[in-house]
Amino acid sequence: MAKLLIIGYGNPARGDDGLGPLVAEHIESLKSLRHWQHIDVLTAYQLQIENVMDLVDYQTVLFIDADSQINSPYLLTRCQPEVGQSYTTHALTPDALLAVYQQVYKTAPPACYLLKMAGYAFELGQPLSSIATENLRLAKDFVEHCCQRSEQSVLFDDHEMMELSAAYA
Repeated sequence: MAKLLIIGYGNPARGDDGLGPLVAEHIESLKSLRHWQHIDVLTAYQLQIENVMDLVDYQTVLFIDADSQINSPYLLTRCQPEVGQSYTTHALTPDALLAVYQQVYKTAPPACYLLKMAGYAFELGQPLSSIATENLRLAKDFVEHCCQRSEQSVLFDDHEMMELSAAYA
């Protein structure tokens, strides 16, 4: 069976910035109940160069993060390797991480997607906003459905992933 990696990142101490880890933790709590041995879950405050090693041996990777710039509850995009200027900062993007993967491993990275969830309150010490709480529910449903579908095959094509995303938004 193909392997799926879910990486939820963000800072839970900064209100809605914790959306990514919350979705990842939800999936982690379901893994043993649903017998999803082919799915691994990681949480982090931010992506680091070292995360390139985490991508090895996976066919599909789903990055999950909060975003203050989107106008829908969540948005799914396909990640593409792109050299960024964020290699040494806290703003390493999934695209930049994939570029590092290509550079290090001299091969194409796995199929990667970024699920951005709309967030509104990012100040230190703030709780999750009520709007983000609803976005979290929708995103959990979508990711859970992806995990259920991955029991047959993790290798979604891009069109199928985007259609699935629209169905849950």
